[in-house]
Amino acid sequence: MLACVQAIATVDVRAAVSAEDRSLAADLYALITHLHKNCNSDLFEAVGALELSLSQIKLLHHLEDASRDLTLKEGAEAVHVSLPAASRMVDDLVRRGYLQRNEDLEDRRMKRIRITDEGRAVIRRLNAARLSGLEQFVHSLTGAERRALAMALTRLLVRPEVAASRPESTPRT
Repeated sequence: MLACVQAIATVDVRAAVSAEDRSLAADLYALITHLHKNCNSDLFEAVGALELSLSQIKLLHHLEDASRDLTLKEGAEAVHVSLPAASRMVDDLVRRGYLQRNEDLEDRRMKRIRITDEGRAVIRRLNAARLSGLEQFVHSLTGAERRALAMALTRLLVRPEVAASRPESTPRT
C-alpha cells in the first residue's frame, strides 16, 4: 500500500509541473550532465589525489558554510550517514588535519566539529578544480553563446541563494 501511495504522490507532483517546465528541466539536465562528464577531470584528479569520499567532501562544505561548530550528530544528518559512519569519517578528517573535534562546553558527552584552515584549503582546491573545468567550457563557446549564457546567469544571480555560491575572487564583468 505504501508503494502505491508513493507512486501516486510522485505522479501528482509530476502532473503539477507543466510540460514547458519539464522540457526546461530536461534541457538544464542535459547541460549539467554534459558539464559533469566533460568539465570535471581536474576535480576528479584532485579528489583522487586527496583520497576523500564524497561524504567527507560534503561534510567539509557543510562545516565551511556553518556559522558555528556542529555536533557530530548534526554533521551526520547533514551528509545523511549514520552516527557511527560519521564518527569514522570525522576521525579520518581529524587525523588528516582537516577538522578539529572538541568536547561540548555544556555537555562533555557531546562532540563538536569544525573545519580547520587545512580543511578550508582542501575546499578551495576542489572549487578551483571545478572552476577550471567551467572556464574551459566557457572558452569553447561562441561569442553569441557566451552572451546568451551571461544574460541568463545575470538574471539568476539576482537570487541571493544563487549569488552566495559565486567564487569571491572572480571579478564580475
